[in-house]
This record gives sequence, C-alpha cells and structure tokens, in this order.
Amino acid sequence: MVWYTDLRNRKLFSEAESDWTSRRLLELRAQLASPPPRGVPRRTKDASLIIGTWNIRDFDNNKFRHGPRRRESLHYIAEVLSSFDVCALQEVNEDLGPLKDVIRLMGPGWDFIATDVTTGASGNRERMCFVFDARKVRFRNIVGEIVLPKHALLPGEQQFARTPFMVSFQAGWFKFSLCTVHIYFGEASKGSDGYARRVSEIDYIAREMASRADRENENYILLGDFNIKNPVDETMGALTKAGFQLPPEQYPSNLLGTHYYDQIAFRTQKDELTFLSSGVFDWSQTVFRPDHYEHYAPILPTRHRDLKPDGSPRDAGKDKDYYAKRWLTWQMSDHLPLWVELAIDFSDAHLLNNLQAEFEGGDVPAQVEFTEDEAPLESPPKPAEPVRPLKKKRKPPKVAQPEKQGTLAPAPKMTFAEGWRIFWWVASGGADRARKAKEAEKKAAKPRKAKKKSG
Repeated sequence: MVWYTDLRNRKLFSEAESDWTSRRLLELRAQLASPPPRGVPRRTKDASLIIGTWNIRDFDNNKFRHGPRRRESLHYIAEVLSSFDVCALQEVNEDLGPLKDVIRLMGPGWDFIATDVTTGASGNRERMCFVFDARKVRFRNIVGEIVLPKHALLPGEQQFARTPFMVSFQAGWFKFSLCTVHIYFGEASKGSDGYARRVSEIDYIAREMASRADRENENYILLGDFNIKNPVDETMGALTKAGFQLPPEQYPSNLLGTHYYDQIAFRTQKDELTFLSSGVFDWSQTVFRPDHYEHYAPILPTRHRDLKPDGSPRDAGKDKDYYAKRWLTWQMSDHLPLWVELAIDFSDAHLLNNLQAEFEGGDVPAQVEFTEDEAPLESPPKPAEPVRPLKKKRKPPKVAQPEKQGTLAPAPKMTFAEGWRIFWWVASGGADRARKAKEAEKKAAKPRKAKKKSG
C-alpha cells in the first residue's frame, strides 16, 4: 500500500497541491481497480503473480531540461508500480535518488535491484532495474548482465547497446528468471544498419535465453523495450522464432497506441505456466490529461515555449502540444506499462498427484510410527497387511475452488491468418484510425466552456 503521508507535509505540498494530487490519485486508483484490460487485476497473497515492464523515460536526470519530475509524479508512478508484484524498469539513470523516493512511497516490503550504468553513446548511462514486493517475490541470489561472446559480436565488434539484465526470483511454487532488455533502435527503415542491429540484438538474446531455459530446465521470461514496431515486423519474428511465447492479446505500448515496442515473452517448463490475463495500463486517461493543461501551464519550463512578454503563449495550440506530447512524457513516460498475470498456486495439483487409484476401493491400516515402548521409527515400515477391500469406494477429496482460474495459455506461435489480419489492419490505416479515435476521445473528455448569456 502506497504511503501518502507526504501529502500532509506542508513543506512538500501546499493544501491546494495536496488536494489536486489526492484527487488524481483517487482517480488513478479507481482506474487501476477497473476490470482488465483498462485496469490491473487485484494482487493476491499467493494465487497469482503480476509481472510488469515499463520504460520510464529518462528517470530522472533532467538532461533535456523538461523536468525534473514533480513530487506528484513520483506518487503516481509509485501507485502504478505497486499494482504489480514485480516490474522491470528501463531508462533509469545514474542517480538512484528518485527511484529510492518512489520505493519509499510504495511502503515497507518493497525493494529493487539495479545494474550499473551502461556507458557509450548508445548506452546513455542508463540502468536496468527490477522493483519487487519482497514479501511475496523472493530474490534467489542469482543475478547477471548478458554480454555477447566474441563469435557473436555485432558488426564492428559491438556489444549490446544496453546490457540485458537477468535476475532469478521465486513466488510461491513458481521459480522463474526475468531478463529485461532495452534494445537498440537505430534507423526505422528496414534496409538500414541500425534496423539490422536491432534485429540482431533481439535474435541473440532470444536464442541465448531459450538455450538457457532448455539447459537449466528453468522458466525464463524475457521482457522490456524491444522497439518492435508491430506484431508482424521482422523484429517480432526474431523474438518468437527462438520458441518464446506471447500472451494471446497484443497491446501497443506507446502513448499514441500505434507501436508494440514493449513485450513480455515466455519460455517455460511444461505445465508450469497458467496464463490468466494481460494488458497495458494507460495512465494518461487519468493523470496529465489534455484538460489539465490550464492547471500546469504556469509551471511549464519557459525554455521550451514561445511566450509573449506577459508570459502568455504566442500560439496556444503549439503550447498545448508541448504540454501533451513532450512535457508530460518527462513527468510520467512516453511508454505505457505492460503487464501479465500468471497463476502460481500449484498446491492442489501437487496433492492430487499423490493419490493412488489402488486405494480408491481399498484401505490399509494407518502406518505404525511409534509405540509406547519404542522410539519413533526413522522411516515408515511396509504395511503388515495387504490392501483390504472396502464396502464403499472412497469419495474423491473435496478440492477448494482456486482463487484464480487459468483459462488461457499463450499461443506457441502466431498463425498465418492472425498475422495477415494484423498486417492488413496496419496497412489499411487501422493504426492511424485507432490513434485518431483516441485523440477524439481525449478531446471529447475536455470540459466545454459555458456560453456567455447575452444581455
């Protein structure tokens, strides 16, 4: 549960600012509590596991001078992260102070594991992180960064632009290793060197994690920002051809809802993955909405705006675009968090596996463990009497209804028909229509100004 005590600290929040932030948090919590995919399922003690991934844009060094993040923004980020059991973060910068502030706001029990910064022009001095609820998700003391061996170096003997980060966890019965990535983007055109490098990075990390999963008989989950444009792109093929499975439903994860940059893919042991649900959480429906522009306009950084001497914008439309398309992405992100929910309580299945058919119609006396004159036996003796028939067969044991019932499993590979449907949807302008519909929905949500009565 997120701590809100800072909202009553008048050194941090004025009464008006506390009121505004509290109202936004109430709306954000209501949205999170909505049925998926608009919201996120309620976390359970041990029945299910919710895994998230979020590219949390340039968090939080303010090198582009659009920030830094406001105190209210840290509360919103903490609220979103606390709806997951474990979440991979990309683009965490060198200063861990802001992340530690978020962890503090999330309350006791939450922790994080981070890499060192990645150096080099493409690395941007970024870190990879995992934020997790240590009361439910246990760190299994295995952690590492994945580097390319010499024979697999990219053209120009290059390593990954940003080193993939792998950590092993356990939640309930479920043991798993998460590997988070932030794949190089480069140029968008398919014939470019940058695009080829992007495909190569995805291809190698997918094959390497698949090989480890088979060799170690371990559940591997590969997640993060793959910079995948759409589900039928070559970048997606590089991920799935290594045997990684995707949730049945795919969701765009950029703010405009046009690209499938972020993914969560599975390579798991047989019968150890029971898929429950998945989604993407669009926080922009609640916080930093277009109709909040007037509230934030007075504090938008002037260096990025064209203002008149009196401080008002010369072009209100351009100023609103700066707020809605740029500034707010450095308060929250230019990505939406992606999540999946898995069933992890295998207790009944474990007990049912102990049942033997031969004892359904017969019985053996209770085993002798000790007598009054003897010490406890080190191991149960074999029964002295054979199985004796019963007049009535034993009734099947009552099995409690599971708290979370898995009804779907990730498809092993995308069918040709589904791939063609998505390709045709993109090619025929479906993505553009979805973007325009979303913009129209946000525009309709703006409160209309009341017309002045004449006379």
